[in-house]
Amino acid sequence: MTAHPALKDISIVNDVLILKKNHKIIRRMQRVLPGPEIHGYQVWGSSFLIMDYLLENPPKKKAKITEIGCGWGILGISCAQHFKAKVTAIDADEHVFPYLDAHAMLNDVNIATRIARYEHLKPADLKGHSLMLGGDICFWDNLVKPLFSAIEAAREAGVGTIIIADPGRSPFHKLAKRCQKAFGATLVTREISSPKKLSGELLIITQ
Repeated sequence: MTAHPALKDISIVNDVLILKKNHKIIRRMQRVLPGPEIHGYQVWGSSFLIMDYLLENPPKKKAKITEIGCGWGILGISCAQHFKAKVTAIDADEHVFPYLDAHAMLNDVNIATRIARYEHLKPADLKGHSLMLGGDICFWDNLVKPLFSAIEAAREAGVGTIIIADPGRSPFHKLAKRCQKAFGATLVTREISSPKKLSGELLIITQ
């Protein structure tokens, strides 16, 4: 079946509309706006692993959820859409937020945004939030310590579940080992077939 012209260069994943990189809106934004600086120039696959996991293990309706290293914010948008979650999307790179805002508008959800580095997150910033999520955010060794700091802040704030997903890179495994030792975290393998065949691991920390 041929897609409707209005859906040209748009993917639909778990009912979330995602602009492809060659969509005219994305191309125009790339021409007129400063480009993302920390790999926030597309949607990375590990977000889809968490989206799939949450559809099977849904949070409570209207829960407060933080997405860290949000990039285009598709994971948070999915939570707002499916679970009516109150989402705060955090990234160190302010230049990703126009792309997030475009997708939030496209999917008719509201997402709060904040510029912050992982190590600058304090328990007060995460108070009252049920989940902290992040996909493909531990790709350099120098991110392990800041992410561990963010996880510590979330636990001190009482965040019940923290989920970090990754294809299985070395820095992620270093973070996972620290969290397993410190918090009894679990590492879960996850595979999905849509939007394409992907596999990876979820680091899940609960309290």
